[in-house]
Amino acid sequence: MKSALPISENGAATPNHLTAGGTFHVQITAPRPRLHISADDHRQTGFAGLLLPGELARSLDVVARLDSGVTGFKDRDRGAGAGELLVSLAETMLAGGNHLAHLDVLRKDEASAQLRCVAELPARTTAGQLLRRFGEAQVAAAMRVISAAGIGHDAHLELDPAAPVTLDIDATTTEVYGRKKEGAVYNYKGQRSYQSQVITWAERNRSVAAKLLEGSAAEAPTAPDLIDAALSALPPDHGQVSFRADTAYYAMDVLHRCRDRGIRFAVAVKRSKPMWRLAATVDPDRWQQAKDMPQAEVAETVYSPQDWQHEPLRLLIRRVRLDRDDIGDSPRCRRRATVPKEQLTLLLGGEVDHVYGYSFIITDKSGNAVNLEYWHRHRTDIEERFRDVKLDCGLIHLPCGTMNANRGWMVAALLATNMMAMLSDTLMKAAPHNQTPAEEEPREPRYRTTPTMRRWLIAVPGRLVRGGRKLQLRLPASLWWADEFMRTYDMLRAFST
Repeated sequence: MKSALPISENGAATPNHLTAGGTFHVQITAPRPRLHISADDHRQTGFAGLLLPGELARSLDVVARLDSGVTGFKDRDRGAGAGELLVSLAETMLAGGNHLAHLDVLRKDEASAQLRCVAELPARTTAGQLLRRFGEAQVAAAMRVISAAGIGHDAHLELDPAAPVTLDIDATTTEVYGRKKEGAVYNYKGQRSYQSQVITWAERNRSVAAKLLEGSAAEAPTAPDLIDAALSALPPDHGQVSFRADTAYYAMDVLHRCRDRGIRFAVAVKRSKPMWRLAATVDPDRWQQAKDMPQAEVAETVYSPQDWQHEPLRLLIRRVRLDRDDIGDSPRCRRRATVPKEQLTLLLGGEVDHVYGYSFIITDKSGNAVNLEYWHRHRTDIEERFRDVKLDCGLIHLPCGTMNANRGWMVAALLATNMMAMLSDTLMKAAPHNQTPAEEEPREPRYRTTPTMRRWLIAVPGRLVRGGRKLQLRLPASLWWADEFMRTYDMLRAFST
């Protein structure tokens, strides 16, 4: 490697044309700069990308719709309403905040205030007081409004409202540490906690219904009402609705509610002696290779649960071959619970070289058993949404002392992840096509996780300047995805025209 300037015998740099065959110095690191650092530029912001969720919220009129839809929240004209409170918290969470104190951090960002949907953020003490007004009725009303806003966004993107719908239900635990937190109790893991029970619309990656429970509460008793709430949050002309759930929701009340509402279901069944016996009766020739799961096979039989008042249901059985090395030495190894105890004893004693671990799914859906098992396996996509809302949108904490205030915080976190999902859809629609016109097909949205979206669209540095009677946002020249950012903004602006 050669540098632009050669080095003479005395070590001084000399022009290339004065040196022939000399030694060239390679500059590896930049010289140490002499800097004076100050933090006094009110025109700069590290979160210029808050322009995008702000424009999204403005185009869907989220603040006004929440103010009118969440009744019993505000009893006087002055002060923040439910819309300003939830949207300001969601914008803070989109910027990476996960505590009420982070409202004060964003309040000091004068530049981004001109870009956000809610310019004047409430102080953290004020927000904490307002959150206490969220009872169960206000949570349900807010989720209906948020879902309706999502449907409006789908219409802007020209997504088919009559497409089939998949509803996934699950609950995630948020551990807390304050001994006086109302409703926080110890769960089976010994954690003082709350549970956020959520139903997501799998195809849209958005939450449509939610409820905050005590940490030790059973999930199934509250599921039927939550199913009704989720169903009412879908477009009026939606397609066939399917419901997926794990073993916590295997209850006749849940199955009957799905049947009464015309919802097709697929619910995992707890492993038990009757299930083991049914698996043993399956003809060996009926096992088929599972899709995208090595060493796994699928078969089916019929089963009529006790108190089920309709036709016998399909029981899908998945078995996975397990060798001794696949079974951990710890008694708490999760795979051990999938193997009948008699077979596990034989394997651990060295009398057999392999056993099978079983999973059971009860369903009233039609179709190939292998494809149905593969479809139900993807109910775990809701875990990705939980990871987003907990690690990246504030639900890792439930910071308030009252149950109602923590309900409001949960709704704000779900609003933030829903807004990020809508921004992800918009980004994909706004992205240019690489195919030729003859090969071009409608571009379907593809979900991107919150950390990716925050890095690409939210945590973008920028400077606000005024000139020619216009407010200009100037992004760094090194922002190589600036075109995608601007196309997304242009598409959001077009929604409100």
